[in-house]
Amino acid sequence: MPGSVRVAVVGPFSGRRAAWGGPLRDAMARHAAPALRWEPFDDVGDADEGPRRAREITADGGYAAVVGHFNSAGAQAALPLYRRAGLPVLLPLATRPGLLDGADGWALRWCPDDHGQLRALARAAHRLGRRRLLVAHDGSDYGRALAESFASLPAPPLPVAPLPALPAPPTVPRRGGGPALDGATAVAVCGTHFGVAAVARELRGAGFDGLLLATDDCAVEEFADLAGPAARGMLVARLSGGAPGRVEAAFAALATALARDPAARGARLLAAVRAASGTAFTPAGEPVFPDGGTGGWEVVPVAVPDDRPRPPSPPPAGGGADFFDVAVVGAGVVGSAAAAALAEAGASVVLVDAGAAVPPATHWSGGLVRAYDPDPAVRALAIRSHRLLWGLPAERTEAYGFRRTGSLVLLGPGDLEEARRGIDELRAGGVEAELLTADDVAARWPGLDARHTAGAVWEPGAGHADPRRAVAVHRDGARRHGASVRDGCAVRDIAPCPGGAVLTTDRGPLTARAVVVAAGSGTPALLDRLAPAGSAPASFVTRRIRYGHFAGGHPSPAVVDLVTGVWGRPAPEVADGALLAGRPVDEWGHEPRGGDRLTEDQAAYIRAGAARVWPWLAEAPCLGGRHGTDLYGEGGPLLGPVPGRIRTVVAARWSGGGFKTAPAAAEYIAHAVLGAASPARPEENDEEPR
Repeated sequence: MPGSVRVAVVGPFSGRRAAWGGPLRDAMARHAAPALRWEPFDDVGDADEGPRRAREITADGGYAAVVGHFNSAGAQAALPLYRRAGLPVLLPLATRPGLLDGADGWALRWCPDDHGQLRALARAAHRLGRRRLLVAHDGSDYGRALAESFASLPAPPLPVAPLPALPAPPTVPRRGGGPALDGATAVAVCGTHFGVAAVARELRGAGFDGLLLATDDCAVEEFADLAGPAARGMLVARLSGGAPGRVEAAFAALATALARDPAARGARLLAAVRAASGTAFTPAGEPVFPDGGTGGWEVVPVAVPDDRPRPPSPPPAGGGADFFDVAVVGAGVVGSAAAAALAEAGASVVLVDAGAAVPPATHWSGGLVRAYDPDPAVRALAIRSHRLLWGLPAERTEAYGFRRTGSLVLLGPGDLEEARRGIDELRAGGVEAELLTADDVAARWPGLDARHTAGAVWEPGAGHADPRRAVAVHRDGARRHGASVRDGCAVRDIAPCPGGAVLTTDRGPLTARAVVVAAGSGTPALLDRLAPAGSAPASFVTRRIRYGHFAGGHPSPAVVDLVTGVWGRPAPEVADGALLAGRPVDEWGHEPRGGDRLTEDQAAYIRAGAARVWPWLAEAPCLGGRHGTDLYGEGGPLLGPVPGRIRTVVAARWSGGGFKTAPAAAEYIAHAVLGAASPARPEENDEEPR
C-alpha cells in the first residue's frame, strides 16, 4: 500500500526447495502490518537465481532491506550487489562457512555455519558408542562439499572416512555385496533432503543396519515421507530449536527496528536491527554462540509420522470410513488441479465436490489467463503457471479451451512502477510482455478507449480458457492417476483422528492423512473447524461478481482495467463477435451461490461502466450473463499450511485470480503436502540447495 516500508524476502517459494520457503511465508503472514510490506522473490532454491533476484531488487531502488537468501551459494553471489546498493541483508537460514567474508558488515546472519553441524553429528555418533563414522553424499554439489568438509574437521571425536561406494549418482552395494559397509557402525549422509532420502533407502536395502545420520536440509517434515521406513531411527542435524525460530527472530528484529524508526535505511537500519535483535553479532555480522564447536546446532531423531490413518475408535457415525493419503475439499480449478498433481505424485487422493449445492467459483469464472498481476506473489504464481501450462504449444492447451487473444492490463499512474518491475519478471520467466502508452492502445485496437489510463501491460501470449473444460481436464487427470472423485458430497465437519482427519460428508465419512481446503467461499467455515483454540482467525469476506455478454463491436483482446475495475474478453462461445464484460459491484457478504440471469438494471450497470473502455458497448444489446461469488480477504490469496492438529494446506481467497494461477498453486500444494517432485518439470528437479 502507498507509504508502506517495503522489504524483499528471497527464498524458495516453489520447486523442490519449497518446504524451506514455508517458514518465510509464515513469518511474512505473522508480521504483516499496514506500514510494512513484505514482498516475496522466488529463487526456487537455485544458486543461479539468487543474483538474478538481487539484481531485480537493487534495480527497483525502493526496498529498505532484504531477508534471505536460503541458498548460500546464491546469497554469496548476491551479497556484493546488495552491499553496493547499501541494502541491509538478514540471513536466517544460509549456513555456508565464510559466507559473510567480504560483506563489510552489511549482512547479519542468525544461524551458525555448517562446520558446527558436522561436529555435532560426529559427536552424536560418538556419544552413541559408534567406533567409526563413514560419510556419504547424495551426488549434489552441496552434498559433496559437506562430505568433503568432514575431513577438515579439527580433531573429530571418532575416525571419519568417505564411503567410496556412493559416487554420483548414488549407488550402494547390494546386501552383503561390497566391502564399503564392512565394519561401519554409523553413516552420515550429506545433501538435499530428497537426495539423502534416496541414499538412506539404498543403504537400508544394501543391508546396513547401523546408525544413519543426515545433515540439516533433512530437518523438514517431508523428509520422513520421502525416506519411508528408512527414516525410522535416523538422526538429523538442525538449527537449535528448529529453523522457524531463526526465521522468526530475524523478521521480528527487522519489524521492531522499522516500527521504531520507519525512516531508517542502510547502516542506520542495520544498527537498529542489531539493537532490536537480542542476539550478539560479531562486527562481520556472524552470530555469537556460547559453544563455538557445535553452538547453535542440535541432533535430534527424524520425526516419523504415525502409520497410515486409521478410523477413530469408536468409528464415526455412518459406518467405516474410506482411507486416503489426501482429501481435497473443493473441486474448482485449483482443487481439481491439486488433486491431479497429488495423484500423479503417487498419493491416494479423494476429490470432494459439493456439487450443485455449492458450485465452485470456477463455474462462474470468466477464465482470464495472463501472467501479469499487480500483486508480486500472485504474479510469481501466474508466471510459474505460464511455464507449467499456459505457455505450452497450442496442442497442449487446446483441451482446456485456451484461446490466445492477448491480454491488456490498463494502468493508472500509480501502477506504472509495479508494472515495469512486473514486466521484467515476466520476461525473466519467459513471458513476452511490453509496456504500452494509451496512444499505443488506441492505435492497435480502435475499438478500445484507454484515454483515462497511464498505459497498459500487453501480453500477446495470454488470453482466456473455458473454465468447465479446464476443470474437466484436471479431474480426468486425477482419475487417470487413481484419484477418487466424490460428486455431490458436501463436507459438514472435519475432526482429528489417529493419524489424520475424519471428514463427515453427505455420503458418509472419509479419513485422510492430510487435507487440502480449496473450497472457495466455503473455506471460512471449514477453517473455523480446523483452527487451534486461541489462534487468530484469517480474514474472509465474500463478494458478488457479475458479468454480461454483449453483441457486436470491434475485435478486442482480454482486458483488465485497474483504473475502473471493469474487465472483459471475447466470448466466441456465446456468439461470433460477442464480448463478455464485467464491472465490480458493491455487494458483500453473500452466500456462495451463482446464477445465469441478469436483470435489465444489472445489464445496464455493467454496460455503463464497461463503455468507458469499449465505447460501442453503450448501445450493444445484452445476450445474457452470469453472477457468482468470490472470496476476498486482507493480504491477498491464502496458500500454504495452516497450524493445527490436522495436517492442512489451504488455497483460497483468490479474489477472482485463481484460474490463471491454478497450475502453480497445484504444484505448490503437492510439495506442501507430500514434499513430492513435480511431474510437470522433471528437467528442473536439480535445483541447488544451500
